[in-house]
Amino acid sequence: MDAEFEDVIANFPPLQFDDPAAQRASFAEMRRVVEPPRLPGSVEILVDQSARSADDHRVTSRIYLPADLSDRAPTLVWIHGGGYVVGTADEDDSYCARIASDLAIGVVSVDYRLAPEYPFPSGFEDCCAVTTAVAARTGAFSRLGEGKILIGGASAGAGLAAAVALRLRDSGLAVLSGQILLYPFIDSTLSSDSMRRYADAAIFNAHDAEVCWQHYLGERRSAPPTYASPSASTDLEGLPPAYVAAAGADCLHDEAVDYALRMRRAGISVELHSFPDVPHGFTGVAPRTSASTRALSDLFDAVRRLGGLREVSPKPLVSVSEE
Repeated sequence: MDAEFEDVIANFPPLQFDDPAAQRASFAEMRRVVEPPRLPGSVEILVDQSARSADDHRVTSRIYLPADLSDRAPTLVWIHGGGYVVGTADEDDSYCARIASDLAIGVVSVDYRLAPEYPFPSGFEDCCAVTTAVAARTGAFSRLGEGKILIGGASAGAGLAAAVALRLRDSGLAVLSGQILLYPFIDSTLSSDSMRRYADAAIFNAHDAEVCWQHYLGERRSAPPTYASPSASTDLEGLPPAYVAAAGADCLHDEAVDYALRMRRAGISVELHSFPDVPHGFTGVAPRTSASTRALSDLFDAVRRLGGLREVSPKPLVSVSEE
């Protein structure tokens, strides 16, 4: 394990996904007693419920608008992580507001429905509905710039982002110019080598992965629908370019790398970074470490390039860096 993460992991509160409601309550209590992070004062946060899912559910989104947003600015649709069973959009307020402020772009964070109360496809349909509404600039989304649209997320959020990209491609809606996939949770079959190699990984392990997929897909997890488990897709042609980050000491490592390389073989422009000896969710659990700082800098560069902003540091199509 990266030395910078040893103390973080030793003191990290244990997570459990067998009872998502209990874990959500634990997160809520933690947030109640911890002082919230300071947000950039230049970013306005709106709450929108104009997007309607396939079952007519009103999907809540948080919209982050920097003061210097231009008419032609791109937009990042962001999807939070949490194994498809925990997490809320406002938990990523600090992260989304920083992206909006530092890059002068609009960011939309989706508060999708969670399993097991709402198994697949509820959360997926919510994310599709918001992305489509962003593209149409309906409701409060009309205040966003008219530039390119990116989609991204972390862990299960990255899985949902990849699934939305597949759905939009299949529907002939070429509205996305890029995917930002941080340590994606995308293979419900749990068949990768890293799932066995790091079965007892810190932060998120193989048991957690199995339980989360069971909540989300039930018995379908062994033969999943493509939009539930993007790794199941046999056709990756025509997807938007991607930035993919994999955590080296993560049970999900190999599914992230495999998906990135398969996209590349399908002719998609892909930038892949594998960060050695760091746990799942490393940019969130320890954002000030060297690996996290490097990953977030790379991510910001990728958003700039994929969003059509000034290119800061050109990257090769595929870069696997096991330093």
